[in-house]
Amino acid sequence: MNSSEQSLTRSYSQEDVQQILNIALAQHPHADTELSYAQLLEIAEELRIAPGTLELAENKWLAQQQANDKYQEFEIYRRSKLQNKFGKYAITNVCLVALNFLTGFGVPWSLYVLIFWGMGVSLDAWKLFYQRQGEAYNRAFQSWERKRKIQKSITGLIDKLV
Repeated sequence: MNSSEQSLTRSYSQEDVQQILNIALAQHPHADTELSYAQLLEIAEELRIAPGTLELAENKWLAQQQANDKYQEFEIYRRSKLQNKFGKYAITNVCLVALNFLTGFGVPWSLYVLIFWGMGVSLDAWKLFYQRQGEAYNRAFQSWERKRKIQKSITGLIDKLV
């Protein structure tokens, strides 16, 4: 069996085909240019994918992109919230330690505040960096999304009134 006959008898799973095409597109000389919708339709036609199926896939992809954008925005929100908490923690505790030092009392009472408040800030940091899935994460995301929708509604109402 020669090499051309071997290449005709090979078969690949859909996942393998996707990976091979991704690699080929990345190595294509014009990989940095985007494909037009017409080119996408042409590729789908060559793969015998019905236009309706392609449209459904595109809509599903767009929905996934929008969801990913929301999750990224949520992560940015969580990060900024943690930065604010850490800033308040640092400023307040620097002042308390200085006050404790200046008063000269033998008991370092400011360290208790520093430690216990620090444990709370550390827990928030752990949630931010290591808890990105699960029920608690989904509840936090849904709560954030509800608040964001309410804020947009109120802002839209105020804009209409003004």
